[in-house]
Amino acid sequence: MGNKIKRYSLKNVKPGMEVGQLVFTNDGQVVLGEGTILTPSLIERLDYWGITYLLIKQNGDESLPWQEGPDSLIQQEFFADYSQTVDVIKQSFTNMHFANEVPVRKMRELVDSMIEPLAGSVGVINHLQMVPRQDDYTFHHSMNVAVASGLLGRWLGYTGQNLKELILAGLLHDVGKMKIPPEILNKPGKLTVDEMEIMKQHTTRGYQLIKRDANASLGVLCGILQHHERMDGTGYPLKTAGDKIHPFAKIIAVADAYDAMTSDRVYHKKIAPFAVVELLVQEMFGKLDPTVCTMFLNNVRDYFLGNIVQLCDGREAEVIYLGQYIGSRPVVRTIDGELLDLEKQKKYTIVKTIKA
Repeated sequence: MGNKIKRYSLKNVKPGMEVGQLVFTNDGQVVLGEGTILTPSLIERLDYWGITYLLIKQNGDESLPWQEGPDSLIQQEFFADYSQTVDVIKQSFTNMHFANEVPVRKMRELVDSMIEPLAGSVGVINHLQMVPRQDDYTFHHSMNVAVASGLLGRWLGYTGQNLKELILAGLLHDVGKMKIPPEILNKPGKLTVDEMEIMKQHTTRGYQLIKRDANASLGVLCGILQHHERMDGTGYPLKTAGDKIHPFAKIIAVADAYDAMTSDRVYHKKIAPFAVVELLVQEMFGKLDPTVCTMFLNNVRDYFLGNIVQLCDGREAEVIYLGQYIGSRPVVRTIDGELLDLEKQKKYTIVKTIKA
């Protein structure tokens, strides 16, 4: 069969691919010609120019994306670094039962050496979605919220030490759960009213633990204490509202909600990221900071283009178009070649992500 053209999001193109059609900037200037062979520097330049997708020339018999081989080398490297970091978090948090203090200095070093670089890696949201997870939800969740908070912080313009402190706050936001009885923390069923009140104490207990560290910043302390506060004052522990909630806590609240909903937990199965987007839009009104939430939703959706998903009828499909509106119902191309606009064809829903 001859060559054909296929649309790729920029995050999925690789050096050596051949451009199938002229590439233009937003103001109409040609930056690459048809037949150009992509190099790492060209891909970086396209990212700088704001190019989000390319039309790539490929052989007609090339495998479909859901038939491709194992995870990319970049993703495998991310998984390895992620696993190593979670092991350190688990060891450090578990040791708290004996030492009764948080090794904040060690956690800062972990942010510098491992977590901040992971938060800045290409395709990080997709990697977090696909990373192999064990049963230790609290440790994985702490890691994921740290990474997602760092990524969201970058989008909001955080840099340098301020960004590192935000990531540290995300890493330690649930440290108080180490002081919650295991039978409540790991209960497979719904918590009773009394058990929920004990669970809510993790914010104040975490705050009290970290406050002992003389170098703990206000941002880190507030991020831990306030990440369950809500803009309308309905959160906990102090029913703090609006501008009285620290910016770190507002960022962590969004990262926390996204990861909690997209993760398997003892009492519920994870929700597909596309459905989570819709839930976050609903939460944005009155609960989450609208500026932070909008920034997250506008950027995170770019990672979904090219994902392979499973539909409610069991078919696998590739996400090929997201539209202008922040929503959870993209256009997909099924494995048998059918194009479905999920916004118009409401009977179809995305059940899970198979490959990202």
